[in-house]
Amino acid sequence: MFHLPFLSLFRCLVMGCVFSFSSAAQAECGKNISIAYSKNYIPYQLQSSGATGPTGLDIDIISAIMDELGCEYHFVEIPSKRAQMLLKRGSLDVMPAASITEERRSYSYFSAPYRDEAIAMFVRSEDHNKYRQYVFSDAIDNSLRISAGLGGWYGPEYGEEKARALEVGALTLSASTAVRFQQLFDKRIDMVVADLFVGYHHAIQSNRLDDISPLPHLLNSDPAHFMLSKKSVTRQFVDEFNTALKAVLISEKYERLLEKYQPTPSVPTN
Repeated sequence: MFHLPFLSLFRCLVMGCVFSFSSAAQAECGKNISIAYSKNYIPYQLQSSGATGPTGLDIDIISAIMDELGCEYHFVEIPSKRAQMLLKRGSLDVMPAASITEERRSYSYFSAPYRDEAIAMFVRSEDHNKYRQYVFSDAIDNSLRISAGLGGWYGPEYGEEKARALEVGALTLSASTAVRFQQLFDKRIDMVVADLFVGYHHAIQSNRLDDISPLPHLLNSDPAHFMLSKKSVTRQFVDEFNTALKAVLISEKYERLLEKYQPTPSVPTN
């Protein structure tokens, strides 16, 4: 069950934090850098009502990096799956919140890690004790109705079972996290696979904190990286990007921000 201390984890993003960093050496950008974002990957990337552009933790971080580099940049709202296709073509430069896979390495550089990403299996709180020992294969074997995102990487355990889950009809894929959690609340599905803090945020927004609970077993826990297209940026730019990222991550203001995201003992661990 969700605990109220988690509310502080999202306050900064909901209210729209702004922070700045000391200027480092300027990069030779060569162009206006295009950066993908999702309008509903809350609290990391979102389009708030009345805002002139995207907000969220990932947005704050990449904006700080670009400012550190002295590069012009713009954001493009694109679903994750299409963003990856555009990276392959060189029509998009940067995509946040990526896990490293060998297939993605074929067309993208990866930045140094910039935050951790835990993937949880959310169920209704009333069902938590019934499913608390489940791993992903158990959910499939017991015919749970599972929903996950299109184009998302949820770790090797999910990857190994995804085809079987789709084949037997246990798993459905959709682009909207909000819709998936509403289906869980409405008992139209039994489980949502999602980033831990994304799931909690949607519960907060729906005033349903007590109605969902992540199972103790995490599907994956990996650092998140930025993907940079091999067709549109150079290796030198990636090195400069990582230097700027390091400067951002060691700043005192950023460390104070991340303190709001540290898990409490109520967060499940494997």
